[in-house]
Amino acid sequence: MKKLFGLLAFAWLSAGQVGLAQSPAGRDTTRALDYAAMSLEDLLQLKDAGVSSELEKTINSLIGVASQKPQSTRKTPSIITLVTEEEIAASGARDLVDVLRLVPGFDFAGDIQNTLGLGVRGNWAAEGKVLVLLDGQEINDALYGNVSFGNHFDVGQIKRIEIIRGPGSAIYGGFAEYGVVSILTKNADDLGGLRVSGTYGRMRGAYGRQNLSVSVGKRWRDLGVSLALFTGQGNRSDQTSYNYYSPVERLDTVYTDETVDRVDTVYQDSRFAMAGNSALNPFNVNLGITYRGLSFRGIVDQYRTTSRSLYGFTTPQAYPLNFDSYLAELKYVWKINRKLSVTPRLNWKRQMPWRNVVDSQEYEVFDVAASRYRAGLAFSYDASRMVNFMLGGELFNDRSQYQQDAMVTRYGENTRPTLRNRAGFGQVLVKHRLAQLTLGARFDYNSGYGYAFVPRLGITQKWNHWHAKLLYANSFRAPVMENIYLAAEGKIRPEETRIAEVEIGYQLSKAMLLTANVFDARTDYPIVFYTEEGNPDGGYTNFDRTGSRGLEVEYRVKDNWGFLKLNHSFYTSAGRQGVPLYAVAGHSNLNLAFPAHRLNGVGNVQLKRGWSISPSGSWLSTRHGYVAADSIAAFPPTLLLNLFVQYQPRRVKGLTAGVGVYDLLDERFVFLPAYYNDTAPLPGPSREVVVRLTYHLFKPKK
Repeated sequence: MKKLFGLLAFAWLSAGQVGLAQSPAGRDTTRALDYAAMSLEDLLQLKDAGVSSELEKTINSLIGVASQKPQSTRKTPSIITLVTEEEIAASGARDLVDVLRLVPGFDFAGDIQNTLGLGVRGNWAAEGKVLVLLDGQEINDALYGNVSFGNHFDVGQIKRIEIIRGPGSAIYGGFAEYGVVSILTKNADDLGGLRVSGTYGRMRGAYGRQNLSVSVGKRWRDLGVSLALFTGQGNRSDQTSYNYYSPVERLDTVYTDETVDRVDTVYQDSRFAMAGNSALNPFNVNLGITYRGLSFRGIVDQYRTTSRSLYGFTTPQAYPLNFDSYLAELKYVWKINRKLSVTPRLNWKRQMPWRNVVDSQEYEVFDVAASRYRAGLAFSYDASRMVNFMLGGELFNDRSQYQQDAMVTRYGENTRPTLRNRAGFGQVLVKHRLAQLTLGARFDYNSGYGYAFVPRLGITQKWNHWHAKLLYANSFRAPVMENIYLAAEGKIRPEETRIAEVEIGYQLSKAMLLTANVFDARTDYPIVFYTEEGNPDGGYTNFDRTGSRGLEVEYRVKDNWGFLKLNHSFYTSAGRQGVPLYAVAGHSNLNLAFPAHRLNGVGNVQLKRGWSISPSGSWLSTRHGYVAADSIAAFPPTLLLNLFVQYQPRRVKGLTAGVGVYDLLDERFVFLPAYYNDTAPLPGPSREVVVRLTYHLFKPKK
């Protein structure tokens, strides 16, 4: 009877009414307000106020990534995936690649110099098409818009990942054309003490990773402090890399009195062992400080890699390739009254991506620093329990600077080029018994490429066990420093994408949910990197169009025994393919690197006495990729299976031990390039055995 009353009370309150909620164990009743109008922080604090467990489950599903105002995942105006810390820990994920590959529509493709890039719904989404946030800080670099993946960030420090599988530019601007990945790490309240974790992975021919993670957090009344450190070493693969061209000829000719005296031909085999030549070495420090409405975030991220692969040839030795970022934010949430809040914030970041300071005949120096200075102001006003308005603006300046004199000619005489961006955005959220309406837009003006305007419309509703979303949005991909200064004929324009989406979901039981969504995305003027004769370093230009249509289905069940997630993704580029560098000859419905069909699954079963077991895996249909300069090969369907076993001894509180095997079938997966660039497929890890040991001292009780 109490459960029934609690459900009825929650339904009444969610409709925007004010009422009384009976607290458990006969406590005094608590005055309840509109939970959907509260901040996520306020909602989470309700756990100690006598709110029923059924409501807690709903509260824990609220996210703010899609509308800047926390809402239920079934009402938020975007196609959403939420990944929790429990799911990450139980699955035994090694890094973000393992986590994101299980998200519907997400995949990875190989790129130059031992790097991976994201793909979304069959589209190449690296170089600024998906925004990656770490505790609200923009990880995408300001030179190319890239984020590098592979043993980069510690998944053990993550509290949750909120993912928009679709457009986000109306909120976040020009890096959120195809999606947003918002990573939130454990704060002072989540840690409540010290957490230490060590991971070691062994492939057949080399170690895969050897990492150390240390986090500490503490709250003193209104002051909360957290500090996290992650450092380690890794190898991308232990396989053999094959480049396009078997020998690289170098002719050394000596002339004596205009007569050829000797000709030496040196052959450099393009094959090489990835072990020891594909380093992935992270170093990350993350500091968070909160005091009432004031917060500070500072991040140092030094990602050190090595590579022997360049466009079309292999270097005789591995060269360093570093990605360094220094990020900071100061933000204040000023709640003027119960209806109005104002949030000013200042952001700064300095990044040095794709950095090589070793000058040689075959590997040129690249040492450029890019800085972004950002100031923003946002207002949120609850006109009533049913209507919320958000309005704001931001401005930022991008500046790049060459660190070595040998490179000052890249931008001509301008050695410190600057781009200026001004933006304004707004959103209205209207709750009605028939549906919930979200209407928003953003306008950007940039000194480098002009303007971009992106509106969005979302209609969502939940009826008993059903929910539905009808979504339409424009989004854009903003050209960044290198796009603008390496543009063909000296000019380039933003990408423009129009995406329509429909989602239907049905709650089969208290523990089961089935959702399905369809999408239609068209991108005009895609910004594409190309190389040509006479311009081996390449450049950027706008092509005609690209995009995809498709379907995504997901089944989820979560109960006391564990959880299970199954999803299927399908895309076709038919009618959207206008970039020859992405195309697969004879298959107008496919793009390079990405399978038309992908099945993912991850589960966890809680066994007795602290043991649990978690299988996971993916099945990919046929993929296509270049294996020679003018030759595309079909790679047969692939099945990747993993198994992770975890043990939490009851007598040693806070200790967790786990061991897992990844790529059980030893498929020796390779990541295919998603565009024609004279780069061979990038080998992934072979079968890897991973051991992880974690100890959490003074872990807070849930």
